[in-house]
Amino acid sequence: MSADAGYHDRACAVLGELGPVAFALSAPTDADVIASLADHEQAAVVVLDATGCEPEVRAVVGELAAGRPRLGVVVVCEHLTGNDRALDALPKWGWTRDLRVAVQRAHDDRVALTSPEAFTAATARRERHQDARVRTSRR
Repeated sequence: MSADAGYHDRACAVLGELGPVAFALSAPTDADVIASLADHEQAAVVVLDATGCEPEVRAVVGELAAGRPRLGVVVVCEHLTGNDRALDALPKWGWTRDLRVAVQRAHDDRVALTSPEAFTAATARRERHQDARVRTSRR
């Protein structure tokens, strides 16, 4: 979710490898709206662009953690200020791999809250995928 239409293409390109991507063109400042959209899209993880609304996103992250502990949350921001660092925000236009890894970890952390077996299975899938990428890159 971002108020920046230009971020749509990047989010879809970077995260499309992990699965379906839905994008909401809106500032992520209302936890109820985010939760409703996540439910509608059956999202496991949301990426919130905190650019220009860092204090509001901090409140949203807290509300989602309390009310939706199984919803993974990743925060990105244009300028990494002290507020952004407190949110563990990633650079909005940073390395694509960092964003993919953060989304995958948020998904795995969400799965960990569901059951230890599901977390173990998700971790094994991720490791197999990483091993396959390493073998492919060595060729």
